[in-house]
Amino acid sequence: MAVTSGLSDSSVLPRAGDAWKFSWPLIAGLVVFIYLLNASGQPLLTDPDTHWHIAVGDWMLANRTMPRVDVFSFTFTGQPWIAKEWLSQLLLTAAFHAAGWGGVSALAAVAVAATFALLLRLLLRDLKAPVAILFVVAAFVMMGPHLLARPHVLAFPLSLIWVAGLVRAVEERRAPHPLLLVVMLLWANMHGGFTLGIMLCGAFALDALVGARDGTERKVLFGTWLKFGVASVLAACITPYGPESIQVTLRIFGIGDALSMIAEWKAPNFQSQPMQELILLVGLYLAFSRGLRLPLIRLLIVLGLVHLYLRYARNAELLAAYAPLVMAPLLARQWPSIAAGPTGISANALMRRVDALARPAGAGAVGLALVVAIAFAAGMIRFAGIAPAAELMPTAALDYARANGIKGHVFNSYQYGGPLIHAGIPTFIDGRGELFGGDFIKLYSNLVHLGGKVSLEKEFDRYGIEWTLLENDVPANKLLDELPGWRRAYTDDKTTIFVRER
Repeated sequence: MAVTSGLSDSSVLPRAGDAWKFSWPLIAGLVVFIYLLNASGQPLLTDPDTHWHIAVGDWMLANRTMPRVDVFSFTFTGQPWIAKEWLSQLLLTAAFHAAGWGGVSALAAVAVAATFALLLRLLLRDLKAPVAILFVVAAFVMMGPHLLARPHVLAFPLSLIWVAGLVRAVEERRAPHPLLLVVMLLWANMHGGFTLGIMLCGAFALDALVGARDGTERKVLFGTWLKFGVASVLAACITPYGPESIQVTLRIFGIGDALSMIAEWKAPNFQSQPMQELILLVGLYLAFSRGLRLPLIRLLIVLGLVHLYLRYARNAELLAAYAPLVMAPLLARQWPSIAAGPTGISANALMRRVDALARPAGAGAVGLALVVAIAFAAGMIRFAGIAPAAELMPTAALDYARANGIKGHVFNSYQYGGPLIHAGIPTFIDGRGELFGGDFIKLYSNLVHLGGKVSLEKEFDRYGIEWTLLENDVPANKLLDELPGWRRAYTDDKTTIFVRER
């Protein structure tokens, strides 16, 4: 009697209707895309830095070259500075000129949707659908505050491919696929996070060597991973600036404790983000209660991701997306009940349907999803009036300054640097921390908060400040109210302008 696998022919052979079968990744991507744009795209436009990224793209298009010195501030004009994220900046600029802020939101929404669809597809290689979906939902919650129309979002799908490729190479006891070098090349021209990718390559190479079955295999793996590692560094240097893009990362962390004065570089605040704390606690509970075991190097990688998040809140996406990819094959081996397997064999009808959606979507379903997404995006761009929220930007204050001929050097709040650059007004400070350095950032912080022994009057005279553009609640405004020679010219519910009287 013939032995069968328990699968009927209909579960193995493709059916005519399979072309219109949806999949969990396709559904996830479509839902995320519609969710982000349905809120008029504003969640993606809450960061003022988006403005200066677009302005840098405009400068590159206008000048047909890459910036190598600062041209956007008056405090550091002519100092060395590079647009290390030039490719992402050009994409944002193209989207802005094609469809305004709606185009920028749509571009970012596409990148975010691709990120979560890809993350789910990669996890489904090792884990059953319900477990993979839980990881992706947790990642969405963790990453939510940093899902912004900025270069890191555009580059994130590339980083997932990179990390997943390294993990797969270790699992299959081989060197990473050479096509990953193309991923590194693109990543290095889109966002500075590629330097972490190079570091992870070294960590996974060590993981591969430690896990080798014998000396012969270890010798072979050492040679192949070494070649790939060197090739990765060389690929990362293929930028308009050569290896200088790598050096920028060192300059950023060289800012030191002044980084904590910048909102996105602060440690996570669980009072304002309680769901992130809850996810961490649930993850710890499950790991301890279920006896999770990770090999030493893989454990150190996960702990490193936890450290990066607890040090800087902006790294939530690294922990939320990379850690599941790092652990997924190990979880599947340790608990076979959650491991991905053949679809259609569950005794439960509902679970059979859930498992079926783990398969890749059909071409018809993908085409339909694209049509829906394009139609929805076009409608939102045309009719929803997508733009940065007025209450988050100093738009009215800048309009007042233009209408009343207020000119000269401005002392601005850090977060107003992007809108000022986009408006063509040189800044005192803006989001390019690697340009200004730790000492200047501390000087700025002392000036707005009246800290240290810094004299506001003397520094204003030193930099030739003619007017200010500050948030209402900064202490400097109170002092300016009392200083002779300064007049409060404008105040709204967010921003105050003082003008020097001559």
